[in-house]
Amino acid sequence: MKIGLLGGSFNPVHNGHIAMAKAVYNELELDKIWFLPSGNHPLKKNTEIISFDKRFKLIDSALKNFPQFEASEFDRNYENLSYTDELMKRLIKDFPSDEFFFIVGADIIAELPLWHNWKWLLDNVNIVVVNRPEVDRANWKNMEYLKKLTFIEMKPVDVSSSMIREKIKRGKSVSGLVPEEVEKEIYRLYF
Repeated sequence: MKIGLLGGSFNPVHNGHIAMAKAVYNELELDKIWFLPSGNHPLKKNTEIISFDKRFKLIDSALKNFPQFEASEFDRNYENLSYTDELMKRLIKDFPSDEFFFIVGADIIAELPLWHNWKWLLDNVNIVVVNRPEVDRANWKNMEYLKKLTFIEMKPVDVSSSMIREKIKRGKSVSGLVPEEVEKEIYRLYF
């Protein structure tokens, strides 16, 4: 099978994540996309991240109407940092007949060299980059590794998890920005 992997903190999941998954699923004709909330994200030392179990439950509920997408616990790791290369090595070992596509937003292009064992990732993993509206591509000129990435264009969805959290803190509506199935629960968890 061809499986897309959409990793991240999902703090919380929002409609941009769903749109991103749909775009990659359709463009690359994948069989499935697994949403992989990180257990202990090495680059996000954010104390506002709710527990893995709560984020996982939100994702699982948000994906109920998308049989081609599923929430996955493969990156549930409380003790150690969640490194993408280690996750990919486990998945490749556990599912040797499947082909994986690790999906990221274009905002991570500049920080790829900060990732643990990033050169191994570039050489061994299909990394799919989806455009983001706020990313300045002028900074990409001298990045040799761009040729190893697959780029997917999609209609921009101007939403982020930090935007959702900020709106909720200010008592503003997030209707239309998060999946309807989890909107009430997101208000409860993040207010």
